[in-house]
Amino acid sequence: MGDSEKVKVDAIVVGGGPAGLSAAFTMASAGLETIVIERGEYAGAKNVGGLVYGTVLNRMIPNFFEKAPIERSVARRELIFLGEGEHIRLAFGADEWSRPPFNNTFIVHRSQFDRWFSKQVEEAGASLLEGTVAEALIYEESSGQKRAVGVRVRGDEAFYADAIVLADGANALVSEQTRKDLNLKGGRVAQEYAVGVKEIIALPRGRIEDRFNLAGNEGAALDFFGVPFEGIIGGGFLYTARETIHLGFAARIESLKHARISPHEVMERFKAHPIVRKYIEGGELQEYSAHMIPEGGFNAIGDLAGEGVMIAGDAAGFVNMSLYKEGTNHAMETGRSAGETAIEARKKGDFSRAGLSAYEQRVRQGVAYQDLKRYRKVPEVLEACPNLLSLYPKKVNRMLIDFFTVASEPKKVQQKKAIRTFLRGLPKFRFVRDLIRARHLA
Repeated sequence: MGDSEKVKVDAIVVGGGPAGLSAAFTMASAGLETIVIERGEYAGAKNVGGLVYGTVLNRMIPNFFEKAPIERSVARRELIFLGEGEHIRLAFGADEWSRPPFNNTFIVHRSQFDRWFSKQVEEAGASLLEGTVAEALIYEESSGQKRAVGVRVRGDEAFYADAIVLADGANALVSEQTRKDLNLKGGRVAQEYAVGVKEIIALPRGRIEDRFNLAGNEGAALDFFGVPFEGIIGGGFLYTARETIHLGFAARIESLKHARISPHEVMERFKAHPIVRKYIEGGELQEYSAHMIPEGGFNAIGDLAGEGVMIAGDAAGFVNMSLYKEGTNHAMETGRSAGETAIEARKKGDFSRAGLSAYEQRVRQGVAYQDLKRYRKVPEVLEACPNLLSLYPKKVNRMLIDFFTVASEPKKVQQKKAIRTFLRGLPKFRFVRDLIRARHLA
C-alpha cells in the first residue's frame, strides 16, 4: 500500500467494550476522527448480562439511564454466606436507590447495552469496524526509537493514526505484544486471572418480582460465599434482570487447577445449593458464557503509555476484586482519560511517550487507581487466607443455627455447645490472623 493509499485518522481504538467505547466517545465528541476496531460481530456480542456502574458514563452522557436499555436498577444488595443446607443473609438497601440516579448501579444485558453505547459513539462521529480482528500494531523507527503509528487487521489491511488506544480486554494479545515491542514495564507482580462463568435463566417478570420482593423496575444484586466454593478462591453472584436471572461465579484459575475441579462442576454445585435452587426453580437456561477476568490488582498494573499508544480497561488490569467487584466503571474511567489525553496531545502535536504520559497522571488521580491502590492486598489475602470464603462462613452459619435452635435444655447449655462446635477444628491462631487480614477486603 503506498502512502497515498494509507487510511489515516486522528485516533484508533482497539476494542469495543466499555473502555474502548468511552475513549472513542470522548475523542469523537471533541472532533477527532476516530476508528474503533471491534472483533465481535457487534459491540457487546461477546458479553451477556451483568452490572454496570454509571458514575463515569453519566458524566459523558447525562442521565444515560433514561435512554439506555437498562433492565433494572439495583435497589437492594445482599451478602449470603452458605453452609451445608444453611445460610446467613445480610441484606441492605435504601429508598433513595430507587430514585435517580439509582445509586449508579444497573443490571443490563451487555449485548444490548454495549450496542446502544456504540451507537452513541457513532453519533458522536466515530466509525466502528465491527467483525474486524486487530492482529498487531505498525511501528516506525527513528534513531532506534519505535513508535506505534497504526494497526494491522486480519486480511493484511492497515489503518494509521497519531494516537492508538488499546482496550482489547482481559485476553489482551495486542496489548501484550505491544508491551514487548515498546519495552513497556509490567507490574510488580505478574497478572493473574479468574474465570467468570454466567448463565442467563429466563423467568416470568412477575415471578422474579415476587420471589425477590421487588417492585416496578427495582432489582437485586446478591453475592454468595461459602460451601459451593470450598477449595477454590471465588464466589457467586445473582442479578435480577426484567425477565431473566443472571447467575454465575468467578474463581481464580490457578485455584481451580489446584483443586482439580472444572468451572462446570463449580457451577452445578452452586446451583444445587437449596437457597440458589429455590431462586432459579422453574427457570429456562437461555445463555451460557465464560470469560477471563484480570485480578492481579494494583501491583500487577504496569506502564500504561508508550510511543503513540495508551492501554486502558481490562487490558491494563483495572478490575477491583474486593467485595465491590468493580470493572465497567474503572474501564470507562481509564478509557475516558485516554481519550482526554489524546485530545490534549493533538493540540500540542506531541504523541510521544512523554506527551502521552499525561494519561498515566490522569489515571493516578482517578477513582479507579485510588481504589485499586486501597485494595492492593486483596489478591495476596485471598491466596493466603482461603478459609475466609469457605471454612469461616460455614462455622459462623453453624454457630448461629445452634444458638437459635429451639431445644428443651437451658440456653446457657445450648450456647456453650454452639461455641464448642464453632471452635472444634478451628485453627485459632490462623483464625485471628485471617480476621486481621480480612480488613483489606472491605
